[in-house]
Amino acid sequence: MSIPRPEGGDINIGHSIMAEGWTLYAFSTIVIAARVYTQLRLTRQFGVGDVVMVGALVFGLLQLTMQTLAFTHGWGRHFFFLSDSQKVNAMEMVFVSEPLAIMCSTFGRVSFMFLLVRLFGNTKGRRWFLYALMAQQLIVNLFTSITIFTQCGNVHSLWNPVGEPSKCWSPDVQTDTGYVQGVFNSATDLILTVMPLRIFWTLQMDLKIKLGLAGLLGLSVFAFAASIVKTVMLKNLGERSDYTYNTVLFFRWVIVENTLVMVASSVPLLRPLFSAAKKTAMTHYGSNSAYELGSRQNGSTSFAYGKNTAKSHVEASSSEENILPIQKVPLGTKERVQHFGKGDVEQGVIKKEVQYQVKYETDPKAGLSAEMTEWDPHSNGVAK
Repeated sequence: MSIPRPEGGDINIGHSIMAEGWTLYAFSTIVIAARVYTQLRLTRQFGVGDVVMVGALVFGLLQLTMQTLAFTHGWGRHFFFLSDSQKVNAMEMVFVSEPLAIMCSTFGRVSFMFLLVRLFGNTKGRRWFLYALMAQQLIVNLFTSITIFTQCGNVHSLWNPVGEPSKCWSPDVQTDTGYVQGVFNSATDLILTVMPLRIFWTLQMDLKIKLGLAGLLGLSVFAFAASIVKTVMLKNLGERSDYTYNTVLFFRWVIVENTLVMVASSVPLLRPLFSAAKKTAMTHYGSNSAYELGSRQNGSTSFAYGKNTAKSHVEASSSEENILPIQKVPLGTKERVQHFGKGDVEQGVIKKEVQYQVKYETDPKAGLSAEMTEWDPHSNGVAK
């Protein structure tokens, strides 16, 4: 088969996808590392979903590594300008990267489904629906990965049809299979976007909180959009006459989809990490403020009396409070609770409030002294 000389000369569009790909995967690695740290050290709820997400990252990094090797052999340049060895090596690396890319997004979606089971799997129907969605993802994407290497009698014919010829399916078969897979994946992303929105809309909570949580768990809408674009561009896989050039733009969207799936599935679990960072910052600020206050008071002959402060402690035990703003209270329990700092409610995060009174006074002989008493605001003023 003769390869026509392309217009525009020997250009290389592989540099941009390499830079974009490694940047996106570096960001994804940081997000997943933060997720693992949060689940291991802060919430101590590291589970199957987190293991699956780490597996997704490994598949994604292997995919990009194989494509980087393909780039060193000319991937990104027109087929016409490559030597025979470059054509074979570049195509081999790209074909090997395809199932790795497929399993990256598959594991990312399955990990997100495990999260939804933990959050919303309180009904049997909802749990089984999510398990069925997991099975669908694994079956469809594993089947697609297998067909990539079984479309030729000799697998080496995929990337070396001249040196090792064998009977192969039409390239349209892989394209059509990819379309079916793309439809299933896009539909799954849409379901994973709509499902949290629908559930949050039925909860009795402030509208702003509903929208915030829905946005947090609805980030998969971006993966849905990338999946549609990637599916539309699947026709490039069937154009073998300029394979090393035509497939670059397709895999750009594969990388975007994979990284969006991983980030969207991990960001909702980072709330405790940000809360811990905020608490540390406020503690540091508070200690500095206390030091400055004490210094000013030590140099003064006047006294400050009756300064009240409040200390709050949030008790959390289940997996839901790491994302959701409310924690279920056992039936019959009545506690003073706070809902994201906006009013008291009957169901929410249990808040224990302890008040302190700090009294400063000046004694000409003893100097400045401070007395601090603690009491329960509900104990009729009896100090502890």
